[in-house]
Amino acid sequence: MEDAPSESNVLILSDSQAAIAAVRKAGNTGRARTCDLRVVMEGIRERQFRLGPNAVSFGWVKAHNELHGNEEADRLAKEATNLYPEDSQITEGGLKQAWRKMREKERRLKGVGMGRVVGWNRKAGVAYVQCRTGKGNLQAWCHKIGKADDPECRKCGRYAETGKHIALVCTHGEDIGRRWSTWEDMDNRARWAKKEKDEKGFYMVDLVEMFFSKVDLA
Repeated sequence: MEDAPSESNVLILSDSQAAIAAVRKAGNTGRARTCDLRVVMEGIRERQFRLGPNAVSFGWVKAHNELHGNEEADRLAKEATNLYPEDSQITEGGLKQAWRKMREKERRLKGVGMGRVVGWNRKAGVAYVQCRTGKGNLQAWCHKIGKADDPECRKCGRYAETGKHIALVCTHGEDIGRRWSTWEDMDNRARWAKKEKDEKGFYMVDLVEMFFSKVDLA
């Protein structure tokens, strides 16, 4: 009678650092966010109990690098997702990737991001982003999340202090240099670029940046 083959240590390779981190975190904390992760964690623990702490190891490999096993695993994962979409589960890393893609899509919308605020001073950039997204130190947003007693504008006191109100409507905006009435008009960079001169010569000024530099949302 032949002896049964002895079990050896296992090396699990993945092209997802987020997946590896999720399995390791579940193993350290004893808590799994999904049923599938719990099954994997329990299988690893059972093997380590029988063969020792080094019975299972993890390694990262670069995706789409013509590594046969990784390419086959990727194909099977996509196939399973297409066959059973209702059973698909999102990991913590997957949520971060989905959020990153959503933000990238938002930045591709006309006038939002597109590199405009990269060269601005920090105060102008922060005020612009808060007004454009409608979140941050805006009275209407703070009221919505329970951090302000009312949503009224702290400058004019007539309307809710939304980003749109500050950037396009508030009478205080006229005092600090607003000359546009729509987001689309504001997005016209050429229209709001002004040439000025100092002791070093001529330079261009972005009037929209100057406006948001004066917006006080503290």
